[in-house]
Amino acid sequence: MSEPRTLPPNYMVVPPFLNMATLAVDRHVEAGKGGAPAILDGERTITYAELQRLLNRWGNALKDLGFKKGDHFIIRAANCLEYYVAVLGGMKIGAVPIPTNTLFRSKELRHIITNSESIAVISTPELVGPIDEVRRACPSLRHTIILGAPKAGQLSFSDLLEAGSERLEAARTSKDDLAFSLYTSGTTGDPKGVQHAHRWLIGSGDPICHFAMDLRPSDICFQPQEISFMYPFGNNFFYPLYSGACIVMYAGRFEPERTLAYIQRYRVTIFSAVPTIYRMLLAIADAEKRYDLSSVRLGNSAGEPLPQDTYEEVKRRFGFETMDGIGQTELHIFLSNYPGLKVKPGAMGKPMLGHTVAVLNDKGEECPAGEVGELCLRADDPGLTLGYRKMEDRWQAVNKAGWYYCKDYAYRDEDGYYWYVSRSDDIIVTRAYLVSPKEVEEAIMDHPAVLEAGVVGLPDPTIGQKIKAFITLKPSVAPSGALAEEIKAMLKEKIAPYKAPREIEFVSELPKTATGKILRRMLRQEQQA
Repeated sequence: MSEPRTLPPNYMVVPPFLNMATLAVDRHVEAGKGGAPAILDGERTITYAELQRLLNRWGNALKDLGFKKGDHFIIRAANCLEYYVAVLGGMKIGAVPIPTNTLFRSKELRHIITNSESIAVISTPELVGPIDEVRRACPSLRHTIILGAPKAGQLSFSDLLEAGSERLEAARTSKDDLAFSLYTSGTTGDPKGVQHAHRWLIGSGDPICHFAMDLRPSDICFQPQEISFMYPFGNNFFYPLYSGACIVMYAGRFEPERTLAYIQRYRVTIFSAVPTIYRMLLAIADAEKRYDLSSVRLGNSAGEPLPQDTYEEVKRRFGFETMDGIGQTELHIFLSNYPGLKVKPGAMGKPMLGHTVAVLNDKGEECPAGEVGELCLRADDPGLTLGYRKMEDRWQAVNKAGWYYCKDYAYRDEDGYYWYVSRSDDIIVTRAYLVSPKEVEEAIMDHPAVLEAGVVGLPDPTIGQKIKAFITLKPSVAPSGALAEEIKAMLKEKIAPYKAPREIEFVSELPKTATGKILRRMLRQEQQA
């Protein structure tokens, strides 16, 4: 494994004025690298110079519509070249793009439009329906721009783009000016508008580009997920472009065979995914024999902890090492394994240079090694969000004495590696013991028949909470009472008896966020309904 590259002298240096679109595209063209590939989209190769011309056209199109610095607009579409252009062109003029989850429905979209005071929505004929449903309840909304054939009252993205000039000077945006927002999935209330400044690309990007992804201009990066989520928004959009590397475009729902075919076809060198995707790829018999994956030199994983068996199986079968880490919409990945650091399978790694991380107890004091506490990040981190739009009380609730509280339990070992325990609201209290659902889930997934597991605590009048496991099985494995007992017997040998689930239920799928996180809250609610 190679050592991380020598860090540049301007590493994590944030100038007073910067623009994310200029950092991601313009500076490469100015440096004479305009002919380098930026995006691979089907049979098309879009160079940095071509991308610059497109985003300039779009920035001018927005200005022609009356957009000013600070104006917000929403994008609701599958990944496509126009999506990337819309984000970059908007940022270049100082407008604020908001990529949104295509699974959001009218209730969430109404909240996002009104909360952000967006003046335009960019969508497709297939996905614009929920926008039309709430349009009258969104007084700020002036324009509906369609990627495809518009109807009456709608504008054509391609027509606007065609009319825009190819020459555009970037807006003078400060490091703290708003660059983009992402809205959370709203699992605990209305989606939060997580606001990020232009400094985010340096504050979050420098550590990831130089450590977790070890990016080089020759890299071809691929992540088969929507860029409306922070993880792919960084790993398969801004970080590769920031580094002068190349992105593989992937549209639509994740499909295991299609994903493997893309890796082979485009000779992908850095592959990013959530643990669920890695496990689904491993579930394909002889995948490593049917597809040439030899181009991949590095994998990234986030969203949920990467189980040790998954890490080892990917390395054994696919031939590359997967760097696990943890991040949030409020920053991106800030703890990670990375080339040059010895990987401890199952650990989240260490803080990347530039991030200050701690595990704090309920008094706000740093916990000694091995003691579980709240995972926190220095509140002055240059990559951290500016806050939640119009939700100051919720933002202040996670900011205390100079620390941002991630709402995760974790601990640090003697070697300085951080280990995930659970979300603060997922921890199980049984017989006065604290039990991490992650630990139990990983033990369950050691069984060869198990694909995934979700573990929750349910109310029990005697022991506080009883532990129940919900399990999905690998293809061709049938659920049975005998299999449930076999798994229980295995667990008695692997974990303490009080941690073992009293009940096991086989399910066809586990409820998850669109980024792949198991929604244990929904599992609890379904049982208590």
